[in-house]
Amino acid sequence: MPVISVLGTKGGVGKSTVAMGIACWLSKLQDDMVLLVDGDVHVRTVELKMCPGADLTLAHVLEGKCTLAEAVYACQLRSGGQPLFPKLAILPAGGRFLPPGARDMVSFVRTMVRRFERMLSTLRRKFSYIVVDTPASVGFEHLILTAIADGLLYVINPDVDSILSARQTALGLKQLLGLDGIGVVLNRVPPATNTEQWVLQAEEIARVLGVIEDDELVEDAFRRDLPVVALYPDAPASLALRDIASQILHMPISPTRLATKFNLALGRKRKSKRK
Repeated sequence: MPVISVLGTKGGVGKSTVAMGIACWLSKLQDDMVLLVDGDVHVRTVELKMCPGADLTLAHVLEGKCTLAEAVYACQLRSGGQPLFPKLAILPAGGRFLPPGARDMVSFVRTMVRRFERMLSTLRRKFSYIVVDTPASVGFEHLILTAIADGLLYVINPDVDSILSARQTALGLKQLLGLDGIGVVLNRVPPATNTEQWVLQAEEIARVLGVIEDDELVEDAFRRDLPVVALYPDAPASLALRDIASQILHMPISPTRLATKFNLALGRKRKSKRK
């Protein structure tokens, strides 16, 4: 089943808000379970808002300290004693994956790729969609949590720097890993803004799936440590996220293999060294 990594190439674009909103709506709009991976190992927004107190994480799985099943939690958000999103599960990434002092990086990466391939095989059987909130900073964790995707969803703001950064990243990931963008979300748009020009520029990255106006209810929910779709499901931002999730449900997203993407990247690295 599709793995979708959500990318925000600049801080503050609302990447985690979009990742949480889409995962929540995907779990509501169809019958099967959805997994949301909190890959932001530094901020851990998803974990703090949707499964606070999680003590086992993906990092523990990779260290052999727990099983994958033990690190997957039911979404803890409730209302009136009932789960708000009963078909949504959370996998916190935890700490860094890269051990300090790793000497043979190529060997380490190949071992890590094999581990992730096995985990993905298990998770694809259990979940209809896997949504990954990628790290905000560039590093090994960002690379592998991006590379596991079958498609990338870019979150941008209506400003030149945000769009240029996302465009450059999209071109780089296409060349390095052969990964395509399934869409772009234009987020935090000031009310009454004419978005035509911004949308045209964003479409150079991928198809624009939605425009989300800046919504004070998003900030209010954030301050309460809740995603806006949980606290204010009928807010304009929440409804825009529902529409984006609905579009994703109707997309043909083909599965990909992580090893193939890393072999492509390593092959490019060898070619560049020979030049």
